[in-house]
Amino acid sequence: MASQSPSSILSALRSSIRSALGLSLSAGGEGGDRLTQDDVYDILSNKRRRYAIHYLKQVDERVDVRDLAEQVAAWENDKPVEALTSQERKRVYISLYQGHLSSMDDRGLVDYDETRGTVALRDAVRDADVYLEVVDPRDIPWGQFYLGLSAANALLIGLAWLDVGLFAEVGDLPVALVVLATFAVSATVQTLRDGRIRLGDEGPPPELRSA
Repeated sequence: MASQSPSSILSALRSSIRSALGLSLSAGGEGGDRLTQDDVYDILSNKRRRYAIHYLKQVDERVDVRDLAEQVAAWENDKPVEALTSQERKRVYISLYQGHLSSMDDRGLVDYDETRGTVALRDAVRDADVYLEVVDPRDIPWGQFYLGLSAANALLIGLAWLDVGLFAEVGDLPVALVVLATFAVSATVQTLRDGRIRLGDEGPPPELRSA
């Protein structure tokens, strides 16, 4: 399986969570279920927490922490649950039990019952669509690409508006068509090569899938 570097995952994460996500999370639920995009970014910046949410969205019910830890450990070690060693299981279980789940519960992402050793997603997260963009290390995230494209087109429009050099003869309409064409072509290519995968979709977490 192809894995992505932490920096590419974090960069892609910020540019790939849909704008509707923030509205959905901050508007969903009451009290502890109210979330902000900063909460989501912070929680999902950790691989183990991402894996946990991915699994919880897949099963969509309250689960035993040990079952959660086993699946997270299996993804981390790229092996079936049955092939895990006791040390691999224990390492992930302790990490989730003593730290990650409590932090996620405090932020309102999960309902963690430490006494019973069970955990479930809260409605705000269960009903939200969180996308991760799988980025090849040799590529740049689409968010950064569009930022650069916008800057280049802004420069192009500025030169045309000031009638600099050849732009004085070309006119505004051809420049506008070029700008529209660059965005249209880019959007088409992105659609064809879209590597975004939703947390909770069937299969392993997004960054473990081939780009």
